[in-house]
Amino acid sequence: MKFEEKIKRIEEITLLLQKDSTDLEKAIELYEEGIKLSNEVEKKLQNIERKIEIVTSAPDENEDGVEIADYKTTDSPSNSIQ
Repeated sequence: MKFEEKIKRIEEITLLLQKDSTDLEKAIELYEEGIKLSNEVEKKLQNIERKIEIVTSAPDENEDGVEIADYKTTDSPSNSIQ
């Protein structure tokens, strides 16, 4: 099941659990399914967060592998990147 499908199913489960007509056994099954999906979604989000941290903490490099921080810039519009 895709991430988006898991989120949608969690929303469906939440609505079903809020209904008074859901019997106890069904409510327990739904709750267990919701917890399982919630844990899977949380794990996926943590993995994505780690990837973002890696990408954003990596040094900025251009296509040639030269770090952008190696270039000097000035505030003067007449001067270009050296």
